[in-house]
Formats: sequence, C-alpha cells, structure tokens
Amino acid sequence: MSEMPVTPEEQPKKSNQGLIIGIVVVVLLCCCCALIAGGWFFGDSIVQSLGL
Repeated sequence: MSEMPVTPEEQPKKSNQGLIIGIVVVVLLCCCCALIAGGWFFGDSIVQSLGL
C-alpha cells in the first residue's frame, strides 16, 4: 500500500504544458522588452519631432 500509483500518461502532458507555458512567457517578455527598448531609444526623437 506504500507504492504511489504513477500513470505514465501524466508526465508527457506536464512537460508539454510546461514547454508551451515557457515559450509563451518568453514571447511575452520579448514583446515587453521590445516595447520598453523602443520607447527608451526612440522616445527622445519622438519628443523632438513633436517639438516638446
């Protein structure tokens, strides 16, 4: 009774789900970093072009 039932079907699903979640997180981080970097690098030129 001390053996815990381990179904082999759960492990691939968990690894796939974790991989997909990891990819989504990386993509979201890249998008956020691109927006922040774009605002950081081009913010001054945008402000100058607006004449502010």
